[in-house]
Parts: sequence; C-alpha cells; structure tokens
Amino acid sequence: MKDSLLFIRFAAQFAIENRTLSHIKQYRRWHRDKKSGESTLSLGLPWITYDAIKFLEKICNKSMRVFEWGSGGSTIFFAIRCKEVISVEHDIYWLNSLQKKIKELKLNNASLIGIEGKPVDYFNKLDPENPDDFASKEKNSSGLSYEDYVRSIDSYEKGYFDIIVVDGRARNSCIKRAIPHIKAGGYLIVDNSDRKYYLSPFPNLNNPAEWEKKEFTGPVFFQHAFGKTTIFKKLINSQR
Repeated sequence: MKDSLLFIRFAAQFAIENRTLSHIKQYRRWHRDKKSGESTLSLGLPWITYDAIKFLEKICNKSMRVFEWGSGGSTIFFAIRCKEVISVEHDIYWLNSLQKKIKELKLNNASLIGIEGKPVDYFNKLDPENPDDFASKEKNSSGLSYEDYVRSIDSYEKGYFDIIVVDGRARNSCIKRAIPHIKAGGYLIVDNSDRKYYLSPFPNLNNPAEWEKKEFTGPVFFQHAFGKTTIFKKLINSQR
C-alpha cells in the first residue's frame, strides 16, 4: 500500500505539472517490477523511464555501435540488440559483477572498461557544472577528477557511434565529449535530464535544425520518484 500511495503522489504531481495522464498506463508494470525481486541487470534493461526503453526497442538494430558511460542492464540490452557496445564504468566492483553476467550470457560484442576517478588536490577549485572540469556532485566522488573516464571516448574516431548513453559520472563533461563522436542520424541519450546543469551548457541541442529532441518523463524501475530521460537525434554532422 505504501508503494502505491507514493506512486500516486508522484503521478499526481507529474500530471499537474505536465497536464497529462499518459504515465498512468505504466502503473501495473511498475508495481509488478517493484514486487518481482528482479533488477535491471537480471531483466537486461536500462535503468531509465519505461517510455524511453520502449523508444530504444524500436530504434536499435544489429548495425549499431554503442558507447555508454555507466554500465548495467543497459549494457546487456544493447549487446543483445546492437553490433557493438563499449561501456565505461567508474565502479570496479560493480564492473566485475557485470563482467560475470556478460560472460554467462555469452555476449562477446560487449567491451567493459573500468576507469576510476583520480584523487586531485585541486578539487575545491572544480565546478561540477562546468563541462571542462570533469567533476561530479555525487558525495562519493568528492576529491576526484573524472577526466580520464570522460576522455576514454577520444580513442574512437569522430562520428563512430550510432548511440551514446550518458548515465554515469561528470555527465555534462561526457555530453561535451560525446557530441562529435555521434554520427549523423545517431542518438545521444541523457538520463536524469531534469537536472538542468547537465544540458544547460549545450544550447545547440535545442536547435531543431541540428537535433531532434524527445523527452520521456515518468515511472522508473524500483523507485517512487519519476525520472526524465532525454534522447537527441543528430540531424547533421555537427561538432557542437
């Protein structure tokens, strides 16, 4: 009952703010998942809004190359549906658990790369809202620079990837490095995009001549608060 009441609370808030009831259809699935004892890893699904998952199920195909910051059920999801997945993860313990699952499923097209944040003595001078500072607001990331983690994508050619997922640390820094590596017709996926500082440094993402934007707000696996996932389709070969 408590779970249902919390869902209703957030659903009502969302309905008022967005003048829509479209999210109500997800209640049964959300409730089933919440009680199932499963996880996004065991289900092989990204930990994003349900409607965003549905969209990805439509666009993914076996010719696509995917890069993601932040690994988990999404890694399995893309490995099953796409040609290649490169997943960069800052949590080595989690990465080792995922590696076992990937081997168990025999997903040979998924490459997992562990890159932890590095301690720096100038952390107090860094601004997590500045994409050039490679910092994170997460409490357990205090004192760490994620520059190596973010720049890991630079070993690939520009325009190499069909899909890039930003769902890890230092997300605005990742967005900046991701944009030139997405091919025309490819997709940039930003989770928790309701945190405005993720996208505010990139006004060109709101230019309809360059990017097609879709926002998916609503229920998310195993949590009461609603989330927001934004997916941008790159219309031209832009570096911005």
